[in-house]
Amino acid sequence: MTRFEIVHDTRFEYTASIAETVMEMRLRPLDGGGQRCLDFHLEIEPRVRLRSYRDGYGNHVHYFNLLRAHPRLRVSSRSLVETGMRVRREADAEALFLDFLRSRPPAGDVPGVRRLAHAHQPPGTEPLAVERALDGLALAISRDFLYDPAVTNVYSAVEEVLELRAGVCQDFAHLFIATARAMGVPARYVSGYIYVPGAGGVTEGASHAWAEAWVSGKGWLGYDATHPIRAGANHVRVAVGRDYRDAAPTRGVYVGSATGTMEVSVRTRPR
Repeated sequence: MTRFEIVHDTRFEYTASIAETVMEMRLRPLDGGGQRCLDFHLEIEPRVRLRSYRDGYGNHVHYFNLLRAHPRLRVSSRSLVETGMRVRREADAEALFLDFLRSRPPAGDVPGVRRLAHAHQPPGTEPLAVERALDGLALAISRDFLYDPAVTNVYSAVEEVLELRAGVCQDFAHLFIATARAMGVPARYVSGYIYVPGAGGVTEGASHAWAEAWVSGKGWLGYDATHPIRAGANHVRVAVGRDYRDAAPTRGVYVGSATGTMEVSVRTRPR
């Protein structure tokens, strides 16, 4: 088993003070799926009262309503997570399986997705055949699409990714999910972190995204089409959902005429 410490820092800067911010955050790593969260701390500046709940997918959601004027906002979380544990099969309601089979934007059922699904359709329903088909799909996305953070944004749908033949981890996860669903395999979006050994033993960058597919007899299996690898002990799961909108690390609105910018930094290191 491996332990990781993750520091996730998000800074919002505005051109003038804004009157109010309402925000929800999915930043606490999940328990289960081969991992457990040993410690979690969330800090907001300016200070504000935090509340929390669990959403319909089991994600931990924190939220706040900051009413006093503020020209900037900082959301900082620190997590200690243990991974590489034995995976216990999860019991999911039939309604959720239908949710994870139904196509919808940004992971829509479009002609390019159907062509990919046809190319990677397994020869049968045997779990091993399905696993291998999904491995091939992840490899094809990684091979045929360029990783380029300059061409898409959080609102991009698979149609745009297919046209550009490029995108980022979020786009590749959406494309994998849309194609798996078109193949008849339930698939869901995962937001989280990945540790890639590098200089100083620290991975710096932003949060990560991949997909999980339900394979009969195996449960939820993680497929990271960005690298491409099966999700494993170096992946830390934070939230799951139908697509990015269900699992976004931060989501909110503010009141005011000012424009704003957002900067995100993530540091992941073994402990």
